[in-house]
Amino acid sequence: METLFPYRFVRAVQTTLERAAERPFVLSRAQDPEDWFHLEWFQDFLKTVDHRELPLRWEEEPALSPLDTLQVATELPGREITRAHRTGSITIRREALVSSVAALRSDGLTKILMVLGECVTGALERLRSEYDLYARRRSREWPHLYVVGGDPLPRPTGLDWDDLIVAPSLGSDLRRQVETFFTSRDAFVRLRVPHRRGILLTGPPGNGKTTAIRIVASRRPEPFYLFSLTEESERFQLDEAFDQAAYDAPSILCFEDVDSLFEKPGTLSHFLNRMDGLHPLDGVLVLATTNHPEKLDAAILERPSRFDRVYLLGNPGPDERRRYLRRAWGAGYDEAVIAWTEGFSLAQLKEVIVSASLEAVDQGLHGVTGPSVRRAAERLRGQKEAAKGEWDHPRVIGFQLDRPNAPRNLTS
Repeated sequence: METLFPYRFVRAVQTTLERAAERPFVLSRAQDPEDWFHLEWFQDFLKTVDHRELPLRWEEEPALSPLDTLQVATELPGREITRAHRTGSITIRREALVSSVAALRSDGLTKILMVLGECVTGALERLRSEYDLYARRRSREWPHLYVVGGDPLPRPTGLDWDDLIVAPSLGSDLRRQVETFFTSRDAFVRLRVPHRRGILLTGPPGNGKTTAIRIVASRRPEPFYLFSLTEESERFQLDEAFDQAAYDAPSILCFEDVDSLFEKPGTLSHFLNRMDGLHPLDGVLVLATTNHPEKLDAAILERPSRFDRVYLLGNPGPDERRRYLRRAWGAGYDEAVIAWTEGFSLAQLKEVIVSASLEAVDQGLHGVTGPSVRRAAERLRGQKEAAKGEWDHPRVIGFQLDRPNAPRNLTS
């Protein structure tokens, strides 16, 4: 993109308005177009309201053609990228206007440029308010989870709080914390309590932290933002996660394996600043999980208003293992299995069930047998000892289980 192109763009808007004998508009360039409108959503919004469009007139040399063939420097000489793109238009809604174009930079990346205008003070703000109402409604109707730094994921469906195998008191308290946050906003305001909440789920892997997050995503209709940590994640993406959640509030913002987020220098202090409310988080429920609470700074664990509640989801006790087995095999399982699986996580208990079931299939049996279950439990315990307790799993987003053709992770 040539250096003078943004100025040519503004002049083209001005020229188009003058040629069309439009009222005089005060024009300005949007420094961060994405802070104003999600352009795809804005186009859909325009379909719901009265507006008119003027084709942009590019009268300066060199003129822009409707179809540009652009040469891109690559290792393959002569490679071309052809893009079909309108040379731009001006959208006028009452006393406000918006015009945007996609320009190709010299590094081959596309940059969105936007010019805003109004002929009456406050017109742009009114247009922005109209669009915000539309965008919030659409975000609540969108059947996906927003992944900051990644592709959207299908929202889990059909899950219930009974699917979380934990002590009843823990499960009911977690459910109450989530549900009350969204249903009692007026009470927060009346009591002058900030309407924001942080919940941290800790404990060894394979005991339901991801299941709890998936249940929240399934049961609650609010927009759900998931921060996806990658090697390329930058601080601005962390800001984007908080900003988008605050913009769409009431909403949910989730960080899986939050301890890994703080491995980059400076990220912890930045995270704390965002959690402390230097930017408003009114109406945002922040959820986070970690397999390694010992890696978290005391500033995270010991100060309310960051994570107000910390829940430990440990290895299931006898009653929880009994509930899990009853779901898998009904009431006909051998009670001895409860003793054989002492100290197992839910993920390991599930593997016992799967392994014993596969053995039954191999032997042509109609159901599992006590000896096969015991062999599966002893085999798994032996593997656990051999691995010296190193049962942590690679950090993946638990919601990736919903991706088409994704490999099944039996430990989630």
